[in-house]
Amino acid sequence: MSDYTELMGELLELGINANPAFPFTTCILDSSGQILVTACNACHISPLYTAEGLALHLLASEFDCHKKQPLTLITTSEPDDLSLMAIFWARCQGIHIDEIIYGVSRASLKKIWTQDPSQGLDENLKRYPDDFRNSLSIHGQILADECYEAFEEGKTMFDQGDDPVRSMDIDQYWMTGDWLIDDWEEEIE
Repeated sequence: MSDYTELMGELLELGINANPAFPFTTCILDSSGQILVTACNACHISPLYTAEGLALHLLASEFDCHKKQPLTLITTSEPDDLSLMAIFWARCQGIHIDEIIYGVSRASLKKIWTQDPSQGLDENLKRYPDDFRNSLSIHGQILADECYEAFEEGKTMFDQGDDPVRSMDIDQYWMTGDWLIDDWEEEIE
């Protein structure tokens, strides 16, 4: 596993800027480490648009993935039940997420959102076929404290009614391509 600390920090910053009350953000990398797609939580537009769900939707619609092409999903929080289901069904369609890297754990998030019925990946994966469960490499707690703090601040903001007006334009919650390379190229010019 590579050190994804810097990338996790960038994802967290994107999430805070795009949706500060719910800073869930995900990107999907190919085997060479190139970012294919990045998405932020847009559940206010559709309940299906978790960061992971939206990223997988865009990957399916914008890219031609080769069957069993290894992909890495990096996300600011341990994927919830809906997101894991999206990862499973995407695999059935040829989009092969084989590594999940996450920031804060689901157990920690349940301290903030006590009514969240989602389980952690360890518990959730017990319901899935062995071949799917055994083919995933899962690494967590990357910048967990920073992610937890951002989610805690978002929940406080939401509870106080300070939830900022969020755009209903879905295009403001995702992007294709390796934006880290784009930023680097802009700095050179």
